[in-house]
Amino acid sequence: MEFYTPNVKTIRFGDRVVQAGEAHLRNRGFLRVTVPRIVPASGACENVDTLFEISVAGNPRWFQGGQKQAYFAQTGQLYLESLLGEGGLPKLYCVGPSARAETAVDTRHLTEFEMIEIEFRGSFPELLQEIELFIGSLVQAVLTLPPAERVEYNLPADLSHLEKHPKEFPKIKYKDALHELGLPWGSDISSKQEKFLIANHGGGPILITHYPNPMSDRMQLLFEHKVQDLAIKFFNMIPDPEDPDYVLSCDCIVPTGGECVGSAARVHTAEEFRQRLFSSPMFKRLKEKDPLAEQGFSWYLGMLEKFPSVPHAGCGFGMSRIFQYLLGEPDITKVVVLPSNRERLY
Repeated sequence: MEFYTPNVKTIRFGDRVVQAGEAHLRNRGFLRVTVPRIVPASGACENVDTLFEISVAGNPRWFQGGQKQAYFAQTGQLYLESLLGEGGLPKLYCVGPSARAETAVDTRHLTEFEMIEIEFRGSFPELLQEIELFIGSLVQAVLTLPPAERVEYNLPADLSHLEKHPKEFPKIKYKDALHELGLPWGSDISSKQEKFLIANHGGGPILITHYPNPMSDRMQLLFEHKVQDLAIKFFNMIPDPEDPDYVLSCDCIVPTGGECVGSAARVHTAEEFRQRLFSSPMFKRLKEKDPLAEQGFSWYLGMLEKFPSVPHAGCGFGMSRIFQYLLGEPDITKVVVLPSNRERLY
């Protein structure tokens, strides 16, 4: 294996941006918490087929007397959510790796990347604002570097794409995005199509909102005839009160980097969480992999029952793709130190 020498400029850039992001969150009243990274099934994010399974001496059920299969975490979401309830805190965030068994070896995917995740007591419109403010704070962290120092952070000479960064992002509902793209309902939006939408809406970041609710009767009928990645989106998203066939969810798409944030207003009652979990396409896929998958969510359901939660929302910021946007770099492997994928394991 060819030895990779970490790029000092890349290290400085990443350090400045992540530090700016954490400072912004602290100024907004968020507290940092360390969450587990070796987790049961509750650490899954969207596509359960990209979970990294953990075994000890060949035993995949080494934990809790053979009751739980363990995985490398894709998200700390439920751990943050569990700490917002009765007696908890109103605003929390975590920083850590997200491990994905991505088969693609390309300029967009890594098997491990850094995420900053937030959860807070608040509404869906407030969540969209938090996304805009967070990414805006990172843009400012780059633009406020003195021109003479920018070369030390690997910045391009032309930062006009950041100078035009909008405070508010265009918001496009999923069904309207499909209409604009001329795609049939149920389609996933490709990276090429994301670029088309960005170009049509000002050339900066956009928010694609209100994805299909996989638990509504109408959507389940439609999904039976359209097997798409959308069918395995995470389950605990609140249905839109104005149109329950869709949920209060959002992906943030940025130039160069593509989708860099997944977010939603969360289900917060134990009864609704249980109902949506066990009837979700995601859980059905997970049961195929792990017949005891239900045990992986028992701790969270127990927390909800003992410490009732409140309406809340949250998201995960994929920092590598945000780095791509800030640097205008199309290759994700060039914006992080020691990038890992299926063909590169250090």
